[in-house]
Amino acid sequence: MSHSLAVKLSLALGIVYVAVGILGFVPGITVPSSAPGQGLLLGIFAVNTVHNIAHLVLGAALVWAATTGDSLRLVNRGLAVVFAVLVVGSLIAPIVEGVAINPPDTGLHLASLLVTACIGFLSAGRRTALA
Repeated sequence: MSHSLAVKLSLALGIVYVAVGILGFVPGITVPSSAPGQGLLLGIFAVNTVHNIAHLVLGAALVWAATTGDSLRLVNRGLAVVFAVLVVGSLIAPIVEGVAINPPDTGLHLASLLVTACIGFLSAGRRTALA
């Protein structure tokens, strides 16, 4: 994967995560669910305050990595590990009871894992001119 494509993908994913984090706090877009303190973003994805803040932080990290360039692969590698833990943890539901994760979330986290892993492990490094 080229460096410029990696930057664009990281930026796009970061913007999506920031938007999801913000939308998670908007009543009407996030509807109450049967679990206390949790809601369903767009009536589908389980969220709560901690989950929304995590989306904002992850999105900001992806945007930062895309705009600085120097940490692009490192940040995406780290987030790939985070997403892998979330996917595996969501398959062991009793352990993650306090986290608002449902099957649609797991699917999105799996997709995010694939994108961040590709950027982190398969993208070309930033090319710099030799002095």
